[in-house]
Amino acid sequence: MADFATALRARLIADAAVSAVTTRFHWGIVPQGKSLPYARLQTISDVRPEHLKGYDAARVTRVQVDCFAGSYSTARSLAEAVIAATATPGVTSGIHFGRIKAEGPRDLGEDVEGVGYVHRASLDLLVEHKLATGV
Repeated sequence: MADFATALRARLIADAAVSAVTTRFHWGIVPQGKSLPYARLQTISDVRPEHLKGYDAARVTRVQVDCFAGSYSTARSLAEAVIAATATPGVTSGIHFGRIKAEGPRDLGEDVEGVGYVHRASLDLLVEHKLATGV
């Protein structure tokens, strides 16, 4: 059974529309010299709801997904594919993924020395998830 981060990455890579653009997804720091396109994933917030008996099993985690590419259309296509891949509830690696809410993508490209202009489509996913029962 995987943790949330590993399961989300696996879910994205397993999607045909996402993997048609890239299978390079990195949590946090992207290794130097990686070729475009790729995506960087970062947990922005991970509120753990609780009640009188402790924490709930279900929670909503905000994940920022930055899609980097050499062209605007590729960066946007990857962002839209990520949204579509996570929109349907399902179970991956022992994690039950529920609804998501997507914010973005925002256009945040920039000139990178030695590379040229790199397009970045940034989006936030609010991902409902919990350990799947019976796994």
